[in-house]
Amino acid sequence: MTAVLAFSLLLAATGPREAERMAAEAVRRAGQQPEAALAEARRALALTAEFDPTVFVAAGRKGEVVEDEFVKARNDYRRHRSGLYDAVGQCLARLGRHPEARRYLGRAVLLESTPERVTLLARELLAEGRARPALDRLAAQAAASRPSPEALARLEEAADGAGVPSAQAEIDRARLVALGGIEVREGPLRFPPEAHLSTGGPMRFEDGLAVLYLADASCRTCSADLEALKRAVPPGTRVVMVPPAPDQDIALRQVLSLYRYPWPVLVAKGAAAAVAVKPVAALVVARSGWVGAVVRPPFADPLTAAIKLLSRVDVTESVPRPKWNSRPVDRGPEPPAPALTAEGLAPGEDLPLPGAFMAAADAYKAGQGLEALRFFDALENKGDGWLLPPEARFDRALCLAAIGQRETARKLLLRIGDSRFQDAVDRALERVGSHNR
Repeated sequence: MTAVLAFSLLLAATGPREAERMAAEAVRRAGQQPEAALAEARRALALTAEFDPTVFVAAGRKGEVVEDEFVKARNDYRRHRSGLYDAVGQCLARLGRHPEARRYLGRAVLLESTPERVTLLARELLAEGRARPALDRLAAQAAASRPSPEALARLEEAADGAGVPSAQAEIDRARLVALGGIEVREGPLRFPPEAHLSTGGPMRFEDGLAVLYLADASCRTCSADLEALKRAVPPGTRVVMVPPAPDQDIALRQVLSLYRYPWPVLVAKGAAAAVAVKPVAALVVARSGWVGAVVRPPFADPLTAAIKLLSRVDVTESVPRPKWNSRPVDRGPEPPAPALTAEGLAPGEDLPLPGAFMAAADAYKAGQGLEALRFFDALENKGDGWLLPPEARFDRALCLAAIGQRETARKLLLRIGDSRFQDAVDRALERVGSHNR
């Protein structure tokens, strides 16, 4: 019996390996034979559409897996499926079917995000004219790891498409947000024309990175703050003092003189208002004033980290970029993918919901499970990626449960492991149960 079980598991395990081989071959052939390659990639995706945990983790004595091993098996399955969705997406992209390619590549990134897959997904978003979400994804990816030349080229393309003043500033922003504890300040930072330093020179941001210390009127913490600045700011970094007003700089100048700090004071009416940062704070300004990082006391490590981060250069560019739209950057969130319906059905990847899905939802709501099934099958069979296989199987299971085929529905739900609604799949499995339960 043990030998038979081992042989069965070995036979089942060849499925993922064969699917991955077929997917790799499809990607290789996509340039010369795109239609045939797409068909091969779809076959690979279908080969392991059903999740079998025993294929991805060692089985117990009775062919069962415990909870922790089951979670590991499903994670391994999701990584495996990511490569198959990626292959279908690449083949669709070769055919110029960009919305469809973006849906499959989006699922690949959801299941296992890699820099290469994010770049491919951004390319399809750009092909659809969706520069802003492409830029957000590329900037976040560049913040997490060193971007490739291809990723940087796409990022600059997305920056120009979105009309932002600086591609580098978008990466900076993503890095600062990931760092945490630091407030990002949007540029441009511009002072009144008459603004100048107490040393007599102009205040310019084109000369590189600068740290502005914004004191309050009482300057109660100035001595401690300036000592912290001295320790945190690397040698050679410009430091400038900004009093709350030109006639409120006496206490600040006294501290500078007493402790012999060489830093100049910014002199200009309205300078503090132009900075638009509530004191007490240190503002690290970079990219010719187009991005800043606000650090609150105690400075120490956060300030040093912000300076180091904003000293990095990934993109060689003139700021603002020639294709800047001369407007503030629109940071409105990208519309999320459609959520579960009120009845718990899983929609596809985009809004608006197509008529066939609305008809299926209406039929399901009216208790016409078989009619709803026909609509869901038709949506999946279109192959355009709007309703990807895991969501189609989920909806099918709910319809089967609604018409009394609860055991069939339970088995179908058990075999879903790559859905974007995986938690809902698990809840539905508990709710549906088996006929015997």
